[in-house]
Formats: sequence, C-alpha cells, structure tokens
Amino acid sequence: MNKSILIIDDQENQAKELTCALQAALGDCNIYHTSEEKDIMTKVITRYYSVAIVDLRMEGYAIDGFDVMDQIMIANPYAKIIIVSAYMSDYMTRISEYLSRGAILAISEKKALVAWVPELTKIINGYFNKDLNPFAIQILEDLYAKAKNEPNAAKKGRLFEEFVVGLFRQMGFIHIETRVRDSASNEIDLIVRNDLNDAFFSKFGRYLFVECKNRPELGFSKNDFIVFNKKVSSSNGDSNLGVVFTTGHIKRSVYLEALRESEKGIKILYLGSGETMRLIHTPNMLDEFKEIIDQQVA
Repeated sequence: MNKSILIIDDQENQAKELTCALQAALGDCNIYHTSEEKDIMTKVITRYYSVAIVDLRMEGYAIDGFDVMDQIMIANPYAKIIIVSAYMSDYMTRISEYLSRGAILAISEKKALVAWVPELTKIINGYFNKDLNPFAIQILEDLYAKAKNEPNAAKKGRLFEEFVVGLFRQMGFIHIETRVRDSASNEIDLIVRNDLNDAFFSKFGRYLFVECKNRPELGFSKNDFIVFNKKVSSSNGDSNLGVVFTTGHIKRSVYLEALRESEKGIKILYLGSGETMRLIHTPNMLDEFKEIIDQQVA
C-alpha cells in the first residue's frame, strides 16, 4: 500500500505542526498539508494520497470538511478519511451519513499534539499494516502515486506513461511501443498491439492508441481531444479506439466535440482518476476495462 497522507486544516500552523509530528512518528511515509481555501480542492484533486486527515470546521471559508470529503470520494475513491474537529458533537448527525459510504477510517477529536499524535499514529499504522493489496496492486498504486505527485514536469509525463504501460501489461497486452511517430509525424504516447485472443477487442483494429496526460490541475481539453482524435483517425483503419488516461478531469467541451465526431466510427475512451483506481483495485483488470469501454462507447 502506498503510504501517503494529505492533511487538510484551515489553520496553517496546526497543519504544519501536525505534519512534522506525524512525519517523525510514522517515518516511511509521504505527508503533505494544505490550508488555504483556494489550494485545498486543488490538492485534493491533484495529489495522490492513501489517507486524508480532514478538519470539518473551516472558519470563513466557502467550503467545509464535508465538501472536501465529497470531492475526495470522487477524485480518489479508494482513499480513507480520518475526520477531525474540536467540535465533533456539533457534526455527529451529518457524520453518520458518511459512515455508510465506506470511506471513513476513523473519527478523532482534536487535542494537544502530545496526546493526539500517538492516537493518529496508531490508527494510520493499523490501516497501513493491514496490507490489503496484493503485491501487483501495490506496485501499480506506488507507480501512480509517484507519477501524480512528481513536481518535475519533464519526469511527470514519463512516469505516468510507465504507469499506464504497467496497467496494460497487467491486463495481458504484451507489445507496447512508447513515443511513436506515425506517417504524418504525429507523436503518439503509446501504441498497444491489440493481439489478445479476445473477441471483445477484435472490433477495435490492430492497435489501441493511448494518450497519457499527467496534468491534474488542467484536465483534458477540447483541443487535446481534437489533436488526439485526428491521430486515431489517421491510422488508416489500424485503430478504431483511442484511450485517454488523465490524472485531471475531462472538460465538458470534450464530450460535446466527441458527439460531433461520433459518426466517423472512431471511439475515444476517457479514464480519469476514478476509472484508473477502479482498474488498479479490481480483481480482474481486463474485465473491468471492458466494462468501462461498454459504459462509454457501447
């Protein structure tokens, strides 16, 4: 299991102090924090984390901890949440609604660090030490976290491509080429040879063209779609399915443009963070991939 923690608290000093104290207590763990209102949702969406520590009360902000938890469940659906507050009794009715959704790891009342850090350390270590994920899933989860959290832009794209290659190999695809230039000098991130002995994939041509966009803060835009769709359309029938992997969101304009292009027989599949985590954690990745295809292009 990837050991990454995101601390969300409107009090910057408290967030920093808790980050330092937990880092010392947990050791082998990546811990981030965010406090500014404009930065909180950005970090929730763009960072990878396996545990989020969320303060419920955010004085003077347009958002609160419940808004943050809603976004976490969308952007990082396999993350576990530790709810914290100094006013827990004020929120118990609303908290009970979230307990049934399976994302809450624990509820912890804020207190002095000397007592609070050992409590949080026990909760977090208890979760990490369960070793819930098989070895192959751990590797993919670590690759995804490393790629999404990489600050260097040049490395960010390469690491994400390596992660996506790992996904396709786990599904049984063997022959994968990276950074390929076609006859029109278009660069394609990945070309996956569609050589599975599987009737479902036979209708998609000899190859799957894959675009990898590791830009959590920007998302996948209409212009990105137009460029990639042209690459797939120029394959002379070798590929009828393009696959977009993005750590960001798919902009609404993409779907509108895709509708205009739909009669041309080329299908584009979109996998954001939610679909990617579904693939990582499913018992049968190939069947899950087929289900995502059915949901989007059937």
